[in-house]
Amino acid sequence: QDDKSYTLTFDVPGIAKDQLNIGIEGNIVRIETQAGAPRQYKQAYELPQDIDVTTSEARLENGVLTLKLGKQVPVSRVTQLTVN
Repeated sequence: QDDKSYTLTFDVPGIAKDQLNIGIEGNIVRIETQAGAPRQYKQAYELPQDIDVTTSEARLENGVLTLKLGKQVPVSRVTQLTVN
């Protein structure tokens, strides 16, 4: 991990990119293979910080799935009060 993203790698030999489903919900990443895939894989991972889907990417090369997941910048909830 670095300041802006998490990088995760998984060995998924024999799996084509169209046989993988990757879902992101908040800080949860779900990876699973479709029914016709030669191997079945289904797992969920919880990360310490929410994921920014717009800056995230997935790459599958030579049986290795690499996810680069952008960290979502927390929104400040500080409200300023006016002094009377």
